[in-house]
Amino acid sequence: MNFTNDKGEFVGFDTEFAKAVCKKLGVEPEFVEINWDTKEMELNSKKIDCIWNGFTITEEREENLDFTVPYILNKQVVVIRKADANKYKDTASLKDAKLVAEVASAGETAIKEDANLKSAKYTAVKKQTDALLEVNTKTADAAVLDYTLANAMVGK
Repeated sequence: MNFTNDKGEFVGFDTEFAKAVCKKLGVEPEFVEINWDTKEMELNSKKIDCIWNGFTITEEREENLDFTVPYILNKQVVVIRKADANKYKDTASLKDAKLVAEVASAGETAIKEDANLKSAKYTAVKKQTDALLEVNTKTADAAVLDYTLANAMVGK
């Protein structure tokens, strides 16, 4: 889980963990933000050396990419406004809601594959934090994103 600080620098668990692994490997990391929708293309074209943060392992991806052993277990969660807690109790109650998730993310996959969520109106955004902003500003009813990020960000 990463964030950028006021100086635009990456900070957080994933950044610190990546630095520690790179130090052990004897290499200097260079952190860059990429277009998440083209992450695999950037990796395959060698524009980047690895994808570190929030890359869900799927059977389809394993056909074309090599993965390390996962270092964190994550899941997808739905984040709603506190005021809507009585309105949205389960995925069935979200079937007519406006949902948002990061493009090409596990959250987007969850929306497209869930029997109830796939009938909702869905909008893709660039980053998971953008999805939370959409809910906060009431342009979306709910965001589907990584539990670790939601846990760290909700209430901030």
